[in-house]
Amino acid sequence: MRNIRLHPIAAAAIAILLMVQCRVVENTVVMEDVDVRSWTDTATVKYINDDTTTLRNLSVTLHVNRLYDSKEIALEISTMTPDSLRHTEQVVMPAVADWPSEIATTTDIEIPYREDVRFRCNGEYVVRITPRKEVVGVEAAGINFQSKR
Repeated sequence: MRNIRLHPIAAAAIAILLMVQCRVVENTVVMEDVDVRSWTDTATVKYINDDTTTLRNLSVTLHVNRLYDSKEIALEISTMTPDSLRHTEQVVMPAVADWPSEIATTTDIEIPYREDVRFRCNGEYVVRITPRKEVVGVEAAGINFQSKR
């Protein structure tokens, strides 16, 4: 068997081609800071859509600190589409913080919200996330728009 040595530039080009072919899943996380002492106000996030065919999974994302000790969270989530349609719902979701280490002071909680969502309009989608009761220890709240490819 013959040993074949690739030139470093050729090896890099092949690696790039392989990555492009794999189509890495796109995540767009949009968050807004909230009052860490007592989150009661609405966090409003905006997402600009320019792809009306791709399916997405949506997760509520909370950036929390050690004061957060809830096991679930009750939210009102309202979405307004670029053509001014509005959908509002109240949900209760499990939201347990998984701390990466003993010394970590903050962590993120990803809570699955909707699967296989297709944004049918181009333009700005506005999502308002409001806790239904006071939550302590949340520093930011938002949505992770994960493209499925």
